[in-house]
Amino acid sequence: MEADKLTFLLVDDDASILRLIARVLEADGHRVLQATNSDEAMRLSDDYAAAIDILIVDQVIPPFMSGSELAECMRILRPEIKVIYISGYAMNDVVQNELGEKSALFLPKPFEPAMLRQKIRKLVR
Repeated sequence: MEADKLTFLLVDDDASILRLIARVLEADGHRVLQATNSDEAMRLSDDYAAAIDILIVDQVIPPFMSGSELAECMRILRPEIKVIYISGYAMNDVVQNELGEKSALFLPKPFEPAMLRQKIRKLVR
């Protein structure tokens, strides 16, 4: 996984956050797939044949499943995927347990683009 050419699946129910994060990632040369809920994210993943390197997912993405449930499903389909959980709330126990792995990180909202880039670099090392 090259740090300068990554594909992201970005999932957040807030369209303005989706646009903002996508703009940052695309400006850095990355490909970004965007979904506003888990059902849409799963369809995008199914339709996208190439690798998806990093899932950036809000912890709370109504109405179908939580961010951690989506990450669990994505790891079954794409075992190599890395995860960055984002949230304006404190992290839940499920996410906290996953953070012991090298494949998951947490980023509290609001965050600066530099903080997002730092988390990405940490994941792809």
